[in-house]
Parts: sequence; structure tokens; C-alpha cells
Amino acid sequence: MSARTRWSLTADGFDRLLQALGPDAETSGREYENLRRALIAMFTWTGGRDPESLADTTLDRAAKRLAEGERIENLRAWTRSAARLVLQESYLTQTREHKSAQDALHTARSDESQEKDHACLESCLRGLPPESRSLLERYYQSPGGSLISGRRQLASDLGISIETLRTRALRLRRSLVQCVVRCRATEIRTDMKRGNSPLIHRGKNTST
Repeated sequence: MSARTRWSLTADGFDRLLQALGPDAETSGREYENLRRALIAMFTWTGGRDPESLADTTLDRAAKRLAEGERIENLRAWTRSAARLVLQESYLTQTREHKSAQDALHTARSDESQEKDHACLESCLRGLPPESRSLLERYYQSPGGSLISGRRQLASDLGISIETLRTRALRLRRSLVQCVVRCRATEIRTDMKRGNSPLIHRGKNTST
């Protein structure tokens, strides 16, 4: 499907709009300005973003219809109806833009959070005794073979049963998770003190 081509105001369309507003140039010019001011006031009152641009868009649509040969009996009533549609479209655009911005912000924060999680994990792994770190790495990684056969080999190397190995690995993993949680909690408290916490930003967003 091809993209819709945005219509641009033409001299013919503008002339037809002025003709529909009054019998002569002075009257039609005055009515045009009055109508434009009324539209700007309406868009301002209803919270439209960039009321002047929305008013011009509404008048451009009227000019387009007239240039296409459509007969508009009551131009003011027509523009009021068109203005409501333009306002709805503006709201939808703002909603989409806000959602896109929020999605981008969430993605950026998620990426940053994952990086911090990984940094804490690495720090906690470095804090383990070498034999414990080696056990975890071999238990959860099995380069060049299946995980089950790798764990059996690890248990054999340590001279323990597979059940004992599983118990040790789970205990170490639980301790590692607790270490990561403490590490992230410390970072979050530090961020809050600096005013960079996502919770603070979320609070600011909901209060506006």
C-alpha cells in the first residue's frame, strides 16, 4: 500500500475558500481571519498541541474540498466538525509519540539494568573462593558436551555423588543470587541519592 500524499494548499484552493467566506476581498479576508482566530481559540481551549498549526490544517482541508468541487453550504459549521476530527487526530499522534518515547526510555533503562545486573554478577563471582567459582562455572556450562555428562564428570572429579554436587551448586547459586540482590540494592540507593532512580522518574511522570 502506498503512503498517503499530504495535500498542500494551492492558490486555487485558497481563492475558493475566500470566495466561500465573502462576496469581496475585504469581507472574505476579514472573515478568514475571524474564522482562523476562532479555530485557534477552540484548539487552545481543548488543549491541542500547536493550535495555530491545527487551525491552518482545518482551513486547508476546507480549501481542499472546495478545490475538488465540493459544495459546502455552511462553511463555519463544516470547519467546526472538521476541527473536532483534526483535534482527535492530533491526540492520537501525541499518544503514539508518547508511547514511542516511553518504549524507547524503557528499552534504554532495561538495557542499562541488564548491564548493571551483569556487572554485579561478575563482582559477586569474583568474590567467591576459586573452587566455588569453578564448581558453578562447570556445573552450569558444559563446553563441547551435554550438560548432564558434564555434571557427572564434575562429580567424578570432585569425588562426590551427583546429588551432593547438585546440593552444593544450588547452595552456591542461592548465595550468589543474594549477593547480586544486595549489590543492585546498593546501586539503587546510590542512584536515588543522585536523583537518577527510575522510581523517581516514574513518580515525576505520573505527577505531571
